[in-house]
Amino acid sequence: MDWWILELIVTLALVAILLVLGPVIKRFGKSYAADIFRSNPRTGKSYLVLMDVAYYLIFVAFILFTISFERDTGWTQHVGADQLESSTVRLGGMLLLMGILHGLNVISLPIIGRLLGLGRALDEDTPKPKAA
Repeated sequence: MDWWILELIVTLALVAILLVLGPVIKRFGKSYAADIFRSNPRTGKSYLVLMDVAYYLIFVAFILFTISFERDTGWTQHVGADQLESSTVRLGGMLLLMGILHGLNVISLPIIGRLLGLGRALDEDTPKPKAA
């Protein structure tokens, strides 16, 4: 097979991973976020929307950064071990990045929820000035 066919297959696989894992992570994370933001559900919904945007920006950028439009100097005209290794690194890199960012989000979400909830609690405790 020519080098560009494997390149196209790997790029399509990266896009498929992005389009499949994104909604799966979101679906299973909604209840976790709802628990974290139970005192302020609107903030939780806004946070999830912003995280979705960040998710797609990061991973679309990763895919675009790793696309090759011409054969690398170490690659032969037909697929060889160097290109297979490079393709495997691209797929593994995407999954590793997803895992690290997801783990950081899971760990930091309670802290963010508490900070945002604390800000709202302070706003509710502050007496409103009376209109004259």
